[in-house]
Amino acid sequence: MSAIAQHADIPGPEGRIPVLDLGPYLAGAPGAREDLARHVARSCRDTGFLVLANHGVPERMVSDTFAEAARFFALPMEEKLALKVGDINIGYLPMGAQTIRTSTIHANKRPNRNESFYIVRDRAPDDPEILAGHPMAGLNKWPPSLPSFRVATMAYFAAMQALAHRLLPVFATALDLPPDYFDGDFTDPTCTLRLIRYEPQPEVDGETFGFAPHIDTNFTTFLAQSRLPGLEVRTKEGSWIRPPAIPGTFVVNTAEMLGRYSNDRFAPTPHRVINQASEARYAIPFFYGPDNEAVIRVVPSCTGPEHPPRYEPLRYLDHRMKLNRTNFDHRRKDTPAG
Repeated sequence: MSAIAQHADIPGPEGRIPVLDLGPYLAGAPGAREDLARHVARSCRDTGFLVLANHGVPERMVSDTFAEAARFFALPMEEKLALKVGDINIGYLPMGAQTIRTSTIHANKRPNRNESFYIVRDRAPDDPEILAGHPMAGLNKWPPSLPSFRVATMAYFAAMQALAHRLLPVFATALDLPPDYFDGDFTDPTCTLRLIRYEPQPEVDGETFGFAPHIDTNFTTFLAQSRLPGLEVRTKEGSWIRPPAIPGTFVVNTAEMLGRYSNDRFAPTPHRVINQASEARYAIPFFYGPDNEAVIRVVPSCTGPEHPPRYEPLRYLDHRMKLNRTNFDHRRKDTPAG
């Protein structure tokens, strides 16, 4: 497969989201990083979405994580609520507990029609950041009745973090930067695996969504292809399209921090989820972000006399805390008046 493979059987505007073969790059083939970066740059300037094939993550690892997600959401509600999120989004988030209030393209007034389970870096109780009371560090919550849950999800977590990190040089090259440019901001990246169950939604009313229109707020997001469709991407022209549904691939999108680094050259793309199937839809997105203490600054290749920085430097931890207070009902009680 070449570095870019547009599938001829994918009709219409969906062809704007390319299918990229990671094999040559991951194998260290000469020129593969530069070739891949050219295609990534082209897509990031357009839809901000792409599909990755030959990524090296074992399919069994992906299917095991989907299976564990389904097992978890099938548990009795009292078992799930025993693992409910607290001040930090770790553990179970019930249906209706998140309303996207930060969207710039839709006034979202209704909560998302999904239930979720958040998994982060697995820390020990004596981890220095736990002992210090870091505001965004906490212990994972594991369902005691599912003995294989922790092993499967953490194996997937580690594989996805490694893949996301290996692609940092590609995004740097796509922005005309040295391949190691982002390394300093990702020495201890903030990563989250979110397991999601979407209710069936046969009726589409423009106000109720499995996940309302939004942009991701990290750096890049990796979504294993689900068995059922649901993800929709908003083009610059305002239409909604679906990525190519190719089993064994990952849908990847740029997020808000890459937009800030690039001065919006690679602006994040709004997307939404509507599950019109007659059964539940499961998703296992992996979110990759900079270190909490990283200060996000516009990169030198994306600014100049005619393109001044659109953004002030931003500490990533401050960004994360503000978003949690805005979009999650259990955190809004902590938001100061005004």
